[in-house]
Amino acid sequence: MGNEQTRDGSLKKFTHCTQRAIATIIALLLAPPAMLHAADPLVVERLEGPVTATEILAFKSYMCEAPVPTNNLDNVMVYGGGGVAVETLGRMVEVSGDQELLDRMLTITDAMLAARNDPKTGTIVWTGERELVWPNKSPMDGKPLYSSTENGDVVGHIAYAAKLILQKENLWNVKVADGDPNAFGATYHERAIRYVREMDRTIDSFILKRLVRPDTLRYYTPNSPLYEAATKPGAANQPVPWNQQAMLNNGFQRLAECHTLLGDDADRVQRYEAIVKASVDWFFSMVQRVTVKDHVCYKWGYLAQEPLKNIEDAGHGSEDIAGLCRAYRSGRYGISAAMMEPLANTVLYVMRNPDGKFMTRVDGTLKPGGHPPGGLNGKWMDLCEFAPELFPILYEINRGRIKSSPEITAIILWHKHRRTLSAKGGPVQ
Repeated sequence: MGNEQTRDGSLKKFTHCTQRAIATIIALLLAPPAMLHAADPLVVERLEGPVTATEILAFKSYMCEAPVPTNNLDNVMVYGGGGVAVETLGRMVEVSGDQELLDRMLTITDAMLAARNDPKTGTIVWTGERELVWPNKSPMDGKPLYSSTENGDVVGHIAYAAKLILQKENLWNVKVADGDPNAFGATYHERAIRYVREMDRTIDSFILKRLVRPDTLRYYTPNSPLYEAATKPGAANQPVPWNQQAMLNNGFQRLAECHTLLGDDADRVQRYEAIVKASVDWFFSMVQRVTVKDHVCYKWGYLAQEPLKNIEDAGHGSEDIAGLCRAYRSGRYGISAAMMEPLANTVLYVMRNPDGKFMTRVDGTLKPGGHPPGGLNGKWMDLCEFAPELFPILYEINRGRIKSSPEITAIILWHKHRRTLSAKGGPVQ
């Protein structure tokens, strides 16, 4: 079969991936009924114990049909379908080591790199330059094209794929199954090296130059009237919101991990890690400690501000949590479990209602004019490491989304895998 162009500009590839998907579906249909949630495209068979072959096969089948984005409009490569696909595939590669899942991940990260703005023929953004970025809006008459902090997350997604390759030396000299259609590197190692080199270029030419204060290493929006013209009056020279700091940290942290695996640029590793540490230290210096039901919890804002005015909401807060947990798991930024536990306590004792639903802001209130109490998305599940009782609670409230949400399913399976390793005394970092 050829390629099918979808209405939203995404590209679905139907090649050997489809053949595997068909084989997987047949295998699932032939499996004993007790093994399956009937007709569920994505499967979580049970909450405890090792991840099963059925769960992995169902995930692989589903992700073979996931659309591959051709641009970053509406941040599809950040926290939209493309960005979510890379992160979920990465988690499942960590769980299973499956090379075909890695290959599917590379299909999407290749598309991301190919879609980056061309420095010679691309779009001119608010800086007046054809920056090496992923614009998330179409050009508008009379308004400079915005592009800013969200680029850090795209860098992080692509660097994640490079990191997974660099951790598997047995793959380095193997040719990638896709035949290298974008000329990014025929072997896995060559592909990883190209990813790292190109992401460093975006870091050096745009992110470091526009968003990192050289004296404090903290993230601030550009101090430029050109930036305000692309956004709104008063947007310049402000602390970057925490959720966007997490996106920027994603890029810096994973590139630092790649260079550490390569052993090729100690100065760059030191610089990148210092920037991530400055961000997480800033966050923990700004949280307010509150005691609820004898448990220490945190209250924090959408961004660094004194006095605290804009309380963080659950949607943006999920990005805060994802970034902090990623930094904690690395063991390289001075974040202890004791520093993370109040975040989990906040979910359990501040945000959670007696009926099991969750308030929409981290201080236990509702966002004015917003949604009523409800669920929490999968990224909050990363806190179950610091409060194990949170795992079944968040599983239950997200259970209805498993069959159609690769993000929810991958996070559940990833944590199930880690909990199994921990129970067996194995390493979980």
